[in-house]
Amino acid sequence: MLAIIRRHNASLRRLTCFAAVLVSVACLGAWGACSAEPVPPPVEIPEWVRQTVGVGYTLSGMSRQQREEAVKHGVTISEMNFVDPFFPYYDSALLHKRSPHVPLERIREEIAEYQRLGVRILAVYPPTLQGEVYETHPDWRRVATDTREIPNIDMEKFGHGGMLCPLGPYGEFFIDVLEEILRKHPEVDAFSFDGLHHGGGCWCAHCRDNYRADSGAEIPTANLDDPAFRRYQAWADARLENLVARAQARLKAVKPEVALVTWTTNGGRFGHFLSLPRNMPARMNLQFDGPDQELWLDETNRGNTILPAFGVAYAWATTNHRTAFSEPYLMSHGNPYGKDSFPGHEIFHRMMLCITHGCGASIAVSQPPRVQREMYAALDEVQARRRWLTDVAPEPWAALVMSDATKTFYGRSAGLVEERYLANVVGAFRACTEEHLPTTVIEDWNLTPEFLRRQAVLILPNTACLDDSQVAAIDAWVQAGGGLVASLDASVCDGLGDSRGNLALADLLGVDHRGPATSSVGVAAADLDVNFAKSLPANWHEKRRGVFQWRFLPGTFLLEDDRLAAWVGTDPVTFKGPAVRVTPRAGTEVLATIQPESPGQPGGGEPVPAVTARRHGQGRVVYFAAGVDAAYWQYPYPYQRRVLTSAIRWAAGDAAPPVRVEAPMCVQTTIRRQVRDGERLVVHLLNDVNTTGGHALPVDDVPLREETLPVHGIRLTFRPGLAIGEVKLEPEGIVLATTSGPEGTSVTVPRLDVHALVVAELAD
Repeated sequence: MLAIIRRHNASLRRLTCFAAVLVSVACLGAWGACSAEPVPPPVEIPEWVRQTVGVGYTLSGMSRQQREEAVKHGVTISEMNFVDPFFPYYDSALLHKRSPHVPLERIREEIAEYQRLGVRILAVYPPTLQGEVYETHPDWRRVATDTREIPNIDMEKFGHGGMLCPLGPYGEFFIDVLEEILRKHPEVDAFSFDGLHHGGGCWCAHCRDNYRADSGAEIPTANLDDPAFRRYQAWADARLENLVARAQARLKAVKPEVALVTWTTNGGRFGHFLSLPRNMPARMNLQFDGPDQELWLDETNRGNTILPAFGVAYAWATTNHRTAFSEPYLMSHGNPYGKDSFPGHEIFHRMMLCITHGCGASIAVSQPPRVQREMYAALDEVQARRRWLTDVAPEPWAALVMSDATKTFYGRSAGLVEERYLANVVGAFRACTEEHLPTTVIEDWNLTPEFLRRQAVLILPNTACLDDSQVAAIDAWVQAGGGLVASLDASVCDGLGDSRGNLALADLLGVDHRGPATSSVGVAAADLDVNFAKSLPANWHEKRRGVFQWRFLPGTFLLEDDRLAAWVGTDPVTFKGPAVRVTPRAGTEVLATIQPESPGQPGGGEPVPAVTARRHGQGRVVYFAAGVDAAYWQYPYPYQRRVLTSAIRWAAGDAAPPVRVEAPMCVQTTIRRQVRDGERLVVHLLNDVNTTGGHALPVDDVPLREETLPVHGIRLTFRPGLAIGEVKLEPEGIVLATTSGPEGTSVTVPRLDVHALVVAELAD
């Protein structure tokens, strides 16, 4: 049945300049054409949500003594069931069935108990699962396939019914119930929903009528390769987004400080990335006051990789870096799900991973006794860092785009989206993380002039779907001095995945797209499949695979990297990954080539550009026709990391990173600027070393850290121009000695166990 909702509030507040980055005109162009409804602006988040570094779920199932213990360790908000799939638990005029097991006065008693404890009330309502509604309103049921047959469920056996459609009349009823709860029980502080989504689409009579009225078309069969279905998916997404916006307006009219602090089903969890057609648009997270990501680190979610860190960073990105939370699930494996011999050290590490990459660490506080003590100790460590976790925003330098539109409308297949797109993004994120480059994950709706002007470098890892306004904003920004690093099919499609036949950024990138590069020898450019002016062929991605010989050309800036010069030089090395053929334009320099490799014919075929660079106005551009970003995730070689990060540094020009970190690659770093009682830079240091990582079968290995391998002598250098005052190592409060030089102000962290904060006060 419905799992107990776990929802904690930890706040990571965006600065005023980031709050101004709302939904861009680009998204309005791509989605507005498919929907009769306007795109709502991001919700205004109450101050109490932004300032919360609370903790827990599952207080509803705990005793008074257990609840008091949870509060001692920082729990400030927890769930309380108001509606379940069978019954309401309050005196509702809209839902008439009553539980034979729970008296109506129980809800009043629970409210009084939460208020006595000082715990905010997170009211739970399963958004699309309610047996009474399913039984009495057959036309409100979700129809999951292209049929006119209404689904039926044996209500005697399955009293919860089935999924209801939130895009039609049930959506309004859902809002009515929320408002009724709030008016009857104004003590409620927030609402939580397990699964507020449309399931990828609905073919009920209401959806058919509404879509026909808005678009003049019928809902097609689910197939993301079909442009008509992609337009329908965008319509369904926008309609769901507006449902949440209407709910927010109704609820905040009753109580302005009420919030939606709820689960997201498209905000960073790897399994949700694979949900195509998508259950909800990532942009809908902007309508939540505090979305929460279920962070799974099991084998199916690639827990023993960089993916969990990326997932947390992306969850924060979907909120425009305002407020987001992440619950690291405490399980040894996902198959079977359980806590067998779960080490306490791993609990602490997972919570520190969340706060390092921007999310508050929420947690289910009801745990087996052998786990609970260690879990409370980890919560105490979160609270010890509380003062540096709120009122913060990423310090800008490099922005890495993770595009929900590209994932959905270009990736298209749950089984192939990782290979087609996610590998590019995660590979680039891995390279930047290992090289300690200050990199902020963003969504494509942030590609506006207001956002870009604060960045030094923009990274577009195979960001295929860009609409015209996004293309124009990027071009103008680079001409004004910005740095761009892009790969493969970046801008080959519009915002809904329709192919343009060439890169929309061709003038900027200085290349023309000629179709996929293959590793078969003897294939002339004229024979390649370039007939994708209207649609990418079904075999588009399959043809862009292979093994190549890579060569750096002499005399380029890439070989100024000492490691690249030592590891590779101008000798041929293996490249295994996706690639496209391009024709460089005048003024574009080829930095490296790939040459098709075939068994028995080494070095066969003609070399084609792998990396190009050029100046565009006052800006710098590097383009990867060979997808080293994807390769660094799928089939990595060390040279791929260095060529990627060397390109990023070159594109940045004279714009030095705000902080240069000298540390082993296992140390993950992020940089925040905090404005509260003065101004400061807060640098998170996370020791991600796993002393048993890689010792098991890779496909089934998960992080279960039992010990710390400390790192000594990490050096941080703050760039010249930053007026650095006192620098402390927190939460211990140790003052770090500073030294000044031509490269800036430096400090050394003597020892890092798992997590620490370097807090540098900025002088006026």
